[in-house]
Amino acid sequence: MIRNIKSYCKSYKSILIIVLAGLLARLIFTWFIAPSFFNREYIEIDNDTPIWMASLANLLLNGELSSNLSNEMASYGRMPGYSFFFLPPFGLATLIYNIKGFDSTNPEIWFLIIKITAYTQIVLDSISIFLIYYFSLKTIKQHSVAIISALLYAFYPFVIVWNPVCYAEIPSIFFALLALSIIVGSDKKIYWALAGFSMGFSILNKPQYAILVPLILLLIHSKYKDNSGTNLKHFLVFIVCFGLMYGSWPLRNYIRFNKVVFTQDIRAFSNWNVDVMAFMHYIYSVKSEWEPQFTNIIKNQKVTFPKEAYTNSQDSIKLEHAIALAKTCGAGFSQWNGYWKEPISPGDSMNDCSSEIAQIFNELREKQIKQFPFNYYVYVPLQNLKKAIFKTELVNKNNIMGKAVNLLFYYRSVLILLGLTGLVVMYKQKDIRPVAIILGLFFLTLYFYLCFGTGQQCRNIEIRYFLQADILLLIPAAYLINRVSFINSFIQKKLI
Repeated sequence: MIRNIKSYCKSYKSILIIVLAGLLARLIFTWFIAPSFFNREYIEIDNDTPIWMASLANLLLNGELSSNLSNEMASYGRMPGYSFFFLPPFGLATLIYNIKGFDSTNPEIWFLIIKITAYTQIVLDSISIFLIYYFSLKTIKQHSVAIISALLYAFYPFVIVWNPVCYAEIPSIFFALLALSIIVGSDKKIYWALAGFSMGFSILNKPQYAILVPLILLLIHSKYKDNSGTNLKHFLVFIVCFGLMYGSWPLRNYIRFNKVVFTQDIRAFSNWNVDVMAFMHYIYSVKSEWEPQFTNIIKNQKVTFPKEAYTNSQDSIKLEHAIALAKTCGAGFSQWNGYWKEPISPGDSMNDCSSEIAQIFNELREKQIKQFPFNYYVYVPLQNLKKAIFKTELVNKNNIMGKAVNLLFYYRSVLILLGLTGLVVMYKQKDIRPVAIILGLFFLTLYFYLCFGTGQQCRNIEIRYFLQADILLLIPAAYLINRVSFINSFIQKKLI
């Protein structure tokens, strides 16, 4: 008994050190590396940051959660969770301004808000190191695996880079891990209510986590499979509280706008006008990425598509016509940086031909699917999957930062392969098979949905879209790494 107490104390001392080391790594990145990595003055602000901030400002000032009050779709153009995540930093920043005697309506308050938000995310993500340790410990029941999971997360570069950026990635991860940790670690219904609210808020930040909800229900079933009464009670508590949190969003959209919107509609934003969306969907029926064709269009350069796009002479003529229109009168294309002439206002009757562009690209897409179903349903998605798992380039290889980042992509691919192998090994162990199934299904479902799906943002491969699945795959990767004898021995002697 005394030995067990000492073991636990030493273990928690180790995880505390890992959490503090992870916090230090995040601060070092934010202070010294991020300015060069992002190459911008305000590292906290990325393209979508002003959208969430404007939505919160309009909610507070005008009573409408919308980034643009003149556009109805802007009221559901982004999930609302991150706008509400700004609320505590907004309150703290306002308090600081009032104490110091500043005008709280001063625009400078927003720069203070984003600073507070960034450091809030750094703290929460450091806590997430403990949460992934705790979840691993409770499910795998091996301290060494939990420690390795925490170490992998603490220094996982693709999480660290998002810590200082005011984007929804970090809060979504924290609240999902909090929900998972509560479910595997507590039998009290009050905590399960918190888990439901937490999971709902995670989805309101990043809709990808919706895939995890039915898998959580499987986790609940596996935990209480020998006690159906407890199973039902905990299931109901979780699902009701989850429904109250997440369900308020689609319910609001239906009541307020008579629209069924479960996630978001990015067509609200001028750069994602119907012309750009139709072009994106068309090109993803032909190939797995929209470059260099997209940049060629906005820079008014010659555009060439793969041979599959030119099998029919009439379609080839239509395609050339659509490209010419996109270059000269596509309002959505004109909103992107680098557009070769002055931007065009959407709806400008004299200059905007976005609807015609969208119609042509949509027609060409339907013909592509009919003529080359294997290319559309199999080959292109497999290319997406390959890129999602084995992506090796982000920036120019000719500078030190670019080379370093490219090496990190190789590291990510290795961890994914270790994680997938670890899932197979875990599945063979009956006591942890349910966890392997849940983690594996989440990874496979998210990857296949984004790579093979046909929704608004499917096939648009950005590594951050896969981050939620990648971090949970660190657990089976840790399980596999732990099976290497000298690593296990080192962990046992030094960290447990």
